[in-house]
Amino acid sequence: MKNFKKQFAIAIILLTINYVSAQDYLMTLNATAINFIDKDAKEFEGEPLISNQTFTYNHDNDEVEVMFNGNEHYEFHNNKKYFIKSNLFWVSEDIVYVTIEEFTIPNFPFKKGTKMKIEITKVDNKYVYYKSTLGGRTWLGKMKESSLE
Repeated sequence: MKNFKKQFAIAIILLTINYVSAQDYLMTLNATAINFIDKDAKEFEGEPLISNQTFTYNHDNDEVEVMFNGNEHYEFHNNKKYFIKSNLFWVSEDIVYVTIEEFTIPNFPFKKGTKMKIEITKVDNKYVYYKSTLGGRTWLGKMKESSLE
């Protein structure tokens, strides 16, 4: 019986680990291990694929508003109760490094200065498809253009 309990506990742990999505996993990473930027990256001089636009995406049954405004990026969570403010560093029309500058989300696992790379893979109608990289992990996502201000 003791052996059965041990095997059952191990099975539950393995199932729990497999259930965690890439984005959820990223929220638990140590922020000091995820700061990166290509040392040779030069700022893009042209017009990026998205600029001065507002989008939305869904996360944990919550609609998140995302604003790209010049070289600033804002994400508003929980009906604008919480926010993340970041700086944008475009290296091409479809690749941007996002650096966290300020946030109000409780227990946010990242700190000021954490960087994420976003590559826009497709713009189709009102949707922007992207690939994000953070802490050696990559995931795909999409945002819908919004008329929110």
